[in-house]
Amino acid sequence: MRNRYLHIVRYILLSSLFLLVNSRADSQSLFRKNSPLNKADLSLSNCVSASVRDTIQYSTNEDLLNKGYTYINNRQYNEAIAVFKTYLGNNPGDIKANMQLGYLYSQTRNYENAYNRFTYVAENSNDPDLVDKSRTSMWYMRDLMIRNARSSFDMYFYNMYDSYYHNYVSNLLLHMNFKASRGIYFGPYADLYLDSRSTADNIINDRYFDIGGFAKFQMTEYMNFEVRMGYVREVDFKKNSFSFKPILSAGTRVGRAGFYKDRKSTQTENFYFDVYGVGLYDYKFKNLFAMFQLKENLRYLTGGYSYMEFYLKQEGSFDSKRLDYNNYADVGIGVAFKPNLVSFPVLFVEAVNRYYLIDQNGNFLNGDSKSIFQVRGGFLIYFNTKL
Repeated sequence: MRNRYLHIVRYILLSSLFLLVNSRADSQSLFRKNSPLNKADLSLSNCVSASVRDTIQYSTNEDLLNKGYTYINNRQYNEAIAVFKTYLGNNPGDIKANMQLGYLYSQTRNYENAYNRFTYVAENSNDPDLVDKSRTSMWYMRDLMIRNARSSFDMYFYNMYDSYYHNYVSNLLLHMNFKASRGIYFGPYADLYLDSRSTADNIINDRYFDIGGFAKFQMTEYMNFEVRMGYVREVDFKKNSFSFKPILSAGTRVGRAGFYKDRKSTQTENFYFDVYGVGLYDYKFKNLFAMFQLKENLRYLTGGYSYMEFYLKQEGSFDSKRLDYNNYADVGIGVAFKPNLVSFPVLFVEAVNRYYLIDQNGNFLNGDSKSIFQVRGGFLIYFNTKL
């Protein structure tokens, strides 16, 4: 009888051990199959998010939203993102949830995904307030995307007609920016400056085409230093040469310049000052240039991205060769209009009185120096984007 009991106990122990070993092996196999050993996957936030995904698939829509807002209140933004993504998988057309997910992506500096969510809301919402908020957020996200991008492109294009000389003037400047580190950029550039009336015998503006490479250093929030080197074609002198141009520029804006007016906003007027100065050496002309500009602006937001702007401007330009057309003081008044499109050109008309500081003999502030009155009309485009 005793041997029979020992046999039964031995059988139970061996069976339990067998089940324990197989159970452990199965669980390890499942872990290896579903959880690759990646350091990023084992971070605290991602581990919690994984557990969230395991449990929320059985939750109701109301439970998911409650769970998501609880994570937001606890500042667990990655966990909240996981919940809202699951919720939107079942309810892709929920506008408010898309808006909330956009804010969460913005909070975690995922600006591109935030921009996409805000774009969805702007294009699909029937709520004017949400449309306004999403469009404003899109503008900020786009700016942050470009500023943090490893590569970007920008274009400045100024084109105007001058009534005094009956002259069309254009300046096109292109940069392809590659970010080396914070505040340091390099890449190729192209710079074109032309007018329709200058000749070799009667130069109104220095005309050239310049192409090459640049390096730019953002020294402070208000100042940057850029060096350009390349090949230049001097149009009026019909000559090709090496281009070397170090440029130090500084500028700031004092006051607020609103860019978007929503349907409920009562703030339509913005008054602000723009201050800008630049100094550079131009190797092709063997000439040192300096320019300073002050502009006082009164902007009326007319709806969406559209505005009407009235301004006064004062500008001074100087060079080391004392060429009359490069040494002047401008005083002017103007009006500008921007339609309700983010990247549309700004249209302008302005009246300017120009005082030449040097006469044709190179005398500075001579009483014989002339002054002229000009009416200018044209457009200005500044466009930038991430690549």
